[in-house]
Amino acid sequence: MELRGDVVSPPIAFPSTFNYFTAGHNRCYVSDNGYIVLSRSASQFIPKNFPTNLAFISPFWADSDVRKGGAIWYRLTTEETIKNRATYDVKTFFPKMTNFQASWVIVATWYDLPFYGCSSLGGCLKRNTFQAVMISNDSNSFAIFNYGKITWTTGTSSRGNTQTGLGGTAAQVGLNAGDSVRFFQVDVGFTPEVVNIDEMSNVGIPGVSVFRIDDSEVLQPCQEGYISKITITPNSGPMLGGQYITLGGPCIESTATVVASFAGSQKYKCQRQSQFSIGCVTPVFNTTGEIIINIEIEQQDTTRELVYLYTVVNPADIKIRVYRQDPEDWYEGQHNISWDTDAVELENTDTVDIFLFSLIEEADGRLSWTSELLQEGVQRSAGWAQISLETQEFVHAIRVTSATVQTDQPRRGIWSDIFPLALPPAEAVSFCGKWYRQDLKLPPLQKYRIQPCPCTLEQALLDSVRFHPDPNCNLFNQVFPLSMTGNCLNRKDANHCVRLNSLGPSGMDNICCYDKESKLIQSNEVEGGTLQRYHYRGKSIQPFFDNFYNDVIPFVYCCRYSKHKSKGMGTSNCHQYLRRRPRSSCLHYVPPRPALTVGDPHFTSLDGYKYSFNGVGEFVYLRTDDKSFQSQIRLEQFRKANGDLSEASVCTSFVSQHLNQSAVVEIRLDSANIAEVLVNGDLINFDESLSYQFQGVFVIQSPPVTLDAGATEKVYQVSFTSGISFQTTASSNVLNIIPVVGSTLLSGHLRGLLGDFDGDLSNDLRTPSDGILLPTSSSEEIYRNFGLLWMISEEESLFTYKDATTYSDFQNPSFVPTFETPSDLPEDVVEVCGDDKECIFDYAVSGSQELATETRKGTRRFKSFLDAFALRKSRGKDQKAGL
Repeated sequence: MELRGDVVSPPIAFPSTFNYFTAGHNRCYVSDNGYIVLSRSASQFIPKNFPTNLAFISPFWADSDVRKGGAIWYRLTTEETIKNRATYDVKTFFPKMTNFQASWVIVATWYDLPFYGCSSLGGCLKRNTFQAVMISNDSNSFAIFNYGKITWTTGTSSRGNTQTGLGGTAAQVGLNAGDSVRFFQVDVGFTPEVVNIDEMSNVGIPGVSVFRIDDSEVLQPCQEGYISKITITPNSGPMLGGQYITLGGPCIESTATVVASFAGSQKYKCQRQSQFSIGCVTPVFNTTGEIIINIEIEQQDTTRELVYLYTVVNPADIKIRVYRQDPEDWYEGQHNISWDTDAVELENTDTVDIFLFSLIEEADGRLSWTSELLQEGVQRSAGWAQISLETQEFVHAIRVTSATVQTDQPRRGIWSDIFPLALPPAEAVSFCGKWYRQDLKLPPLQKYRIQPCPCTLEQALLDSVRFHPDPNCNLFNQVFPLSMTGNCLNRKDANHCVRLNSLGPSGMDNICCYDKESKLIQSNEVEGGTLQRYHYRGKSIQPFFDNFYNDVIPFVYCCRYSKHKSKGMGTSNCHQYLRRRPRSSCLHYVPPRPALTVGDPHFTSLDGYKYSFNGVGEFVYLRTDDKSFQSQIRLEQFRKANGDLSEASVCTSFVSQHLNQSAVVEIRLDSANIAEVLVNGDLINFDESLSYQFQGVFVIQSPPVTLDAGATEKVYQVSFTSGISFQTTASSNVLNIIPVVGSTLLSGHLRGLLGDFDGDLSNDLRTPSDGILLPTSSSEEIYRNFGLLWMISEEESLFTYKDATTYSDFQNPSFVPTFETPSDLPEDVVEVCGDDKECIFDYAVSGSQELATETRKGTRRFKSFLDAFALRKSRGKDQKAGL
């Protein structure tokens, strides 16, 4: 930097957007007066109190004079050594950022600087050295302030003493958003005590302070305010345990002893990773869903207790990291396995041990695991091994564990799928007979009380209110496998299966399987679906295991392995199995009722009434008349590609809850991740599983879809056990939603923008006071006299607000949209939209081809829904308004 006073560097262009207080910046300038200013150059030598209208990063904003000594260096670097150091620091101080990898770093150093106006009689001998580090991974941003020796606080232009550099208006230290509202000021900033900042820290290292600065509030490690924001990563994991989890937030001394109890289990030792994090290993669980982890930290004769929430994932839904090669039929003998060599659970070791776990039935009927060592000291990096399978048990799993054993801790490890031992025909026949005689002691399944199967694959894919894809046999696994082990291993003739969302009578399940021609498989001919005594998600003694041991194992032994050389299940002992587990049927299947919200919001009610409501605000989307179930939708003004707002709105978020009976689930658009899912206000990560079970609701993410243009969309299914579900497709600028209601008990008892669900579409424009607009009302009449009336109050809101936003930021009842399709249409409107009126309207009003394309896709999908359920004719002639 030039050796002259009050200078600012040339612009430093960022390789990617630098997020600062939620705002994006693309360049910065370094000042000789101890600050970095973002986006626009500014030279200010007298420090000011925050907030100001400039975006500042200020390690030590004071009037210096580089002409009288010292130097200023700065650089933007992508050098691997520097990025690795930055990555290490971020992960150390913010344990939740386990996947953080720095993309670029800016380092600015103010070295040995005197203050402005210093006296040559000694004042100019006082010098300050400090540094600011900016770190980005293209999404998250961090700042580190490092201090060498600090001896002065004030230049004479700020009324400082010429000999001491003290007094007057002292240096400012902190972070300022530049919006004249948000800022963070270090406690001693702008006070005389700032001279001692080289002895202070927020991370326990004198002269070092670290901040996360991309969110609406600055986040610091190891402060009381941060301790309340304790984190757990990953926040979900396998029922079989062995997962290594990092618990972040508390400040832990090196001599501390840490123990953990999982859902009331015995206490296990954990390891102190750093001052800011704990590492624990999960045990085997006997339940699924949310549990509480209690942490006790003993240090200096005091005990501190912390509580974390963790989700135990059903074995059917968990991501597999040990892979059985050629997995279809594993008889006794030699087999090959491979594993994920990069799994965190194996990071602390160069060698691994391989165990065979076997599920056995105790004398009291409970199921438990036994294990035997197959191989030890195998090189982890090899990634594969040959094992010898010799066992008398029927149900197995393979575990690859760290060879390093810690005292009083569960053992770290990763798992294969749970699989049956293949048996020779004679042994399978013997097993089947014993099982049949034992099962006769139990009540027969109530096949006439179970929900019938959808008759076709298309119906099964759309009926999300009552069914969900079988995690072990579905079309999605074929293109995006969670497991490299295989698909439909226990239903070989199936192409796709679905299972009940909720438990049937006495905890039963109904597996419905479809062949490659999309027809429901008749289970007495090939391997298809049957009723199950135990639902794999059931609240029996042991979820999943009861189903696998008592339903799946008898099926493969009676219907597959008891066969001789003849073909077909009829030549096996399958008849015994089907007497106790009747085949699935679609007899008496009644389809659910769908609705639609798409584009610049075009609604189709549950009774089939079509209209447009282009409001801006948060509204009652769907609720029961007693308000026990609530779903709310957020509509925001659509922003064009050039940043201008249009006279259109789109759905950007919706949230739902069954009061006191379910979790609160919200799906909202996110610029960095397309969309994000929150449950009770907490973000859900789908890295470990694509399916989660919470109180009263299931949340499933389908594998992300990359479109022809390179854009990506995400599809979610949110299914409440009360009989309401939402299929949501998220693209970069809109959420399109297909709500589905499957419970006839709700007929006539629903209210909101989706109508009353009474089978009569003429009364769907029902207001909160039970007034009814005519179905022939214009779009403007519907907007003013129906839609706006359903705007929620702040007290009613279920939404989680982020980035310092509040309820009032999203409400704009004075917004006036475009009500009719403009006459000036884009030239390529026919190519983009064909004759789709909703698509044409959205393209003309928003100017966005992307939004129009999403609208057309959404309406096509909805029409296929109606066709699959043969609802288009039964609803009669569509009535619609506005278009």
